[in-house]
Amino acid sequence: MKAAIVGAGSWGTALAIHLARSGHEILLWSRDAEIASRIARERRHPRRLSAYEIPEGVRTTSDLGAAFDHSATILLSVPCAAMREVLAAAPDGDGGSRRFVSTAKGIEPETLKRMSEIVHERYPAASVAALSGPTFAEGVARGDPSAAVIADRGESTARDVQRHFSNAHLRLYSSSDVVGVELAGALKNVIAIAAGIVSGLGFGHNTVAALVTRGLAEIGRIVEASGGEPRTVHGLAGMGDLMLTATGRQSRNRHLGEQIGRGRRLEEILLDMPEVAEGARTCLAVPKIAARAGVEAPIAEVVVSVLYEGCEPREGVERLMTRALKPE
Repeated sequence: MKAAIVGAGSWGTALAIHLARSGHEILLWSRDAEIASRIARERRHPRRLSAYEIPEGVRTTSDLGAAFDHSATILLSVPCAAMREVLAAAPDGDGGSRRFVSTAKGIEPETLKRMSEIVHERYPAASVAALSGPTFAEGVARGDPSAAVIADRGESTARDVQRHFSNAHLRLYSSSDVVGVELAGALKNVIAIAAGIVSGLGFGHNTVAALVTRGLAEIGRIVEASGGEPRTVHGLAGMGDLMLTATGRQSRNRHLGEQIGRGRRLEEILLDMPEVAEGARTCLAVPKIAARAGVEAPIAEVVVSVLYEGCEPREGVERLMTRALKPE
């Protein structure tokens, strides 16, 4: 099977390695022509996952049109903030013959749109699926047994991608709950920042466990009130991804939160990070989405206050602990 991967960050590169190992013909697009050239020449990414050889089945390009010409199946692995810009530069048309798989986990703060909604704006006739789950890029590149969910709106894309892309190293489960899969994948990044904050403040496992558990409840309220399914929240895209991102040492969102808890400012942390922590932008959207849905999002509200409104991290934790008492 042929597929194009748009975005040569860690996750796009890991997917290219995984799919090429399974015999698929992959064209990996990088915005940076030098990176595309070096991957083709050296069979390794010069900046991401450089310990892992990229199979010969992966070709590279910096020409977005060439990536779209390569296959009707296109995996979008660019940061959420770049999604509109990349799609605007892509070939024209309504996308009727195309199948997109979004792997980005975030929400656009200005519009409160999920990534699949942004893709549908650009290509209204296309089939758009969302891929999410507890998968660090390095584990997938290394071949660790992993599992994820791919969701569409009841079309054939999710099941077809599931069938072709699954193997003994990565098992995909199909779903028709695009709303739940995308929201859970985005919201867990915000909870992971909060988990990092309490860890950075020096609190122990009791605090982190309480925070993550209540974070899962917060995700569940928002997902269900937005039309998603409860089983998604308690599956790989919800609880599974939250467990990984809130506790894993490779988590960019947890790392950002830890640095905030240790007293650093958001701007300097983001400058030092080689890749995007999606929760830093998504958190701005979550209280608005929760308000629109008529539910509470106290953890997201505290994350916004700490990151953008000058609230001290310890004060934010105290605010959560002193909320009105109520039944669980």
